[in-house]
Amino acid sequence: MLVALISTVLFSIGCSCLLPSPTPYGPRVTGDGTGGAIAVYEDIKGIGKRAFYAQRVSSEGDALWGKKGVLVGSGYKNWDSFFDLHIINDDSGGAIIAWSAYPSRQQQIPLAHYVTKVNSEGSILWQKEVRAVDHMISDGAGGAIIATDYSYDEETLFILKIDAEGNFPWGPEGVYVRREGYCDNTLGLASDGSGGAIIIWQERKGEPSERVSQIITQKIDTDGSLPWGQGGVLLYTTPEGVYSEEPKVISDGSGGAITVWMQVPEGKVEGGTPKALMMDLYVQRVDAGGNIIWQPNGVPLEISKAAEGAFPYSPNLVVDNSGGAIVVWEDGRKGLMSLYAQKLDADGNLRWRPGGVEVCYIETHSSFWPRMAVSDGSGGAIVTYSNRAQRIDAGGRTMWRGDGIKFADGDTHDLAYDGQGGAITAWGIGKSTFSLEKSYVQRVSAEGKLLWGEKGIRLTL
Repeated sequence: MLVALISTVLFSIGCSCLLPSPTPYGPRVTGDGTGGAIAVYEDIKGIGKRAFYAQRVSSEGDALWGKKGVLVGSGYKNWDSFFDLHIINDDSGGAIIAWSAYPSRQQQIPLAHYVTKVNSEGSILWQKEVRAVDHMISDGAGGAIIATDYSYDEETLFILKIDAEGNFPWGPEGVYVRREGYCDNTLGLASDGSGGAIIIWQERKGEPSERVSQIITQKIDTDGSLPWGQGGVLLYTTPEGVYSEEPKVISDGSGGAITVWMQVPEGKVEGGTPKALMMDLYVQRVDAGGNIIWQPNGVPLEISKAAEGAFPYSPNLVVDNSGGAIVVWEDGRKGLMSLYAQKLDADGNLRWRPGGVEVCYIETHSSFWPRMAVSDGSGGAIVTYSNRAQRIDAGGRTMWRGDGIKFADGDTHDLAYDGQGGAITAWGIGKSTFSLEKSYVQRVSAEGKLLWGEKGIRLTL
């Protein structure tokens, strides 16, 4: 049975936080604020050699930074640098890009991580070397906030701010948040809307026979201080025999944050059993002062109770622009993968039917790439899965035909809101998964129309 199989895989090593959801390798994209896009992609130059280019595309689909775009940097790639491209817009028609490369083919040379700012005309304003980049968000003033758990002691989180001029207001190493029991790859980052950030992470506490999982959040003010104290705010502690997994966080639009995570019982899980009913997603909201807004330990979506055989996992969060959120997750209740969604209002009430509404059934569109979701700007969401997309409105109704629209010849690698009710997608095609030779972008309107041609716009020449 699918439920039992997935559970066995997750817990065969005893801690599924060691198996993070993969970030797909390929181009990255962000909206430019005017209905267009800014993308970053790789161009293969030789064995292991990559050049990184940025291209801006107008809302009409015209390349604005020359035929190939702007050269951001170059270097050599290795197996451990597949997932290091990040891009955000600078709120002025430009972008901030994070990328990684080895300076030569000599494997003993450390991997270098860079952050580069490109203005609206395609000119590079500055480039900085940093420790690493796991997450990057806008600081709301033309700069960026970066988070990474890359440290030699494996228990220190680093939050770094780079302002619009390329300075480091929080110091070149940023703000340290040291945590004993930190579980790798569980760090999350969201803006506080005032030049600071809110982070989340997961910890393991206690002896192996009595170990529990905890979800914790912390705020970093615009001046780099920790207003919620050194310990942060505890959002959730698991019951005995249960793990929490895959925490995700978004801003709530009022200086606080909304977080989702999985609750998964330890060991083999068979559908319909009492243990299976413990399999669920939980959501919590914390305000700007670090106060828990919704019920203690979070609001359960009660998915397994409402739908027999449901197996919710890989949750994503989308802001609803009204203080609540939409949760989108993968589910095995039909034997193969489907996507479902549930909406919570600002008070933490579930707004859609028990067990969630079905977004799509992906039997014929399955791939190992993570599913992605962004806001549609009207209280709903746009979701991508493989090479298709679907829009779900504020009432939980799917808006595009059937299982959605096909927008690409390859699987989605990134997704961004276009600022006008639609979305921008990016993907790559190549001879192998980790050597993409052609990169594309496509814009989908609020009505589900492909605005940049049937095949999208090719970035690589």
